Amino acid sequence: MLQEFYSKIATYILENFGDNFIFFTILLTTTASIIYFIMISYIITQMDKRFFVRKNALSQKDPCDDANQKHRLSTMNSGIKNYVLNVAKIILGVCLLVFGILMLVLPGQGLITILIGLSLLPFPGKQKMEKNLLSRQSVRSTLNWIRIKAKKEPFIFD
Repeated sequence: MLQEFYSKIATYILENFGDNFIFFTILLTTTASIIYFIMISYIITQMDKRFFVRKNALSQKDPCDDANQKHRLSTMNSGIKNYVLNVAKIILGVCLLVFGILMLVLPGQGLITILIGLSLLPFPGKQKMEKNLLSRQSVRSTLNWIRIKAKKEPFIFD
């Protein structure tokens, strides 16, 4: 029954779209998958190894950190530049989140993409969702596998 269903779908596609369209579609999706994997790998390798360590799990803050942060904030061009960067970060986070959800049923690293998208978005409960995703051994091992292949230190997860 299932083989008959697939045979009907294949016949419909070949009759309505042709060989060139199917070849172009396969070529396009393969190229997009490769480019996507390269981009995600680059993002993961550029992250700090302590990126996923919770702020409350870190040791006592150094009083000099507050002074350094205030100095950095005062020297940065505030205003429109920060606003544009925050909007771009949110748009990128939403796009990665949507693509990650799609990749749960399509080929790709859905959970990794969702995790990166969530880390870019500011919303209440973000740390709980990230912690839930990072509790999966497959997510942790995939993140560290990409970093090890790039000769970077593995992530520290709490």
